[in-house]
Amino acid sequence: MKKKTLFLTPPFTQFNTPYPATAYLKGFLNTKGYPSAQADLGIDVILELFSKNGLAKLFASLEAAASPSTVHRPPFTDFFR
Repeated sequence: MKKKTLFLTPPFTQFNTPYPATAYLKGFLNTKGYPSAQADLGIDVILELFSKNGLAKLFASLEAAASPSTVHRPPFTDFFR
């Protein structure tokens, strides 16, 4: 029994296009009769981040980080209020 090979592309490997090396390797092994699979985690991250839910989480975290209760102000700035 032949073991199946999994090729993973880590996120943020190539920003302008999907990184093709793992897909080529998977295709080559398949032509030689070796079972293999391929996953591009970079595409998964981008699809999750730019989904409706992902963008909502991103903007919510940015708003929470910019709220006045989380902004550090030196004590002397109270004098100027």
